[in-house]
Amino acid sequence: MISKKVRELFVSLMEATNDSAVTYDVETEQYSGFFNNTVVDKYIELGAIELVESNSGATVILLNNRDDFLSSFAAGVREAQNGNDQSYADYNANPFAFSIGYEHFHHMTKKKRRLSGYICHGFENDETGLVHQQ
Repeated sequence: MISKKVRELFVSLMEATNDSAVTYDVETEQYSGFFNNTVVDKYIELGAIELVESNSGATVILLNNRDDFLSSFAAGVREAQNGNDQSYADYNANPFAFSIGYEHFHHMTKKKRRLSGYICHGFENDETGLVHQQ
């Protein structure tokens, strides 16, 4: 099981839009926002993310191996939605991202309110009926 703070960091990256607390720049592939510095530092040390800039304002980071992370996160969401277990994580380029997507799907479906208007990579967009891709 992935800790809440770790899940929150990576999910905030997957939820990044121009209208959210964390933004994503398509041209530079950089995420900008206010993150838990302890978690960010840990995952910089582990090589999952790179620090681009950190000052008194927002922190800017890059997600290493972003394509693998995105596809594995979306696969985790899809498998959870299909009712499968996490054993499929072993077949993904990034089992960690798969597990975050899988756990996030279950976390979101436990909420009492409908996910109407919720935008996150790998989740179906209510407005378009398509799976949101970042």
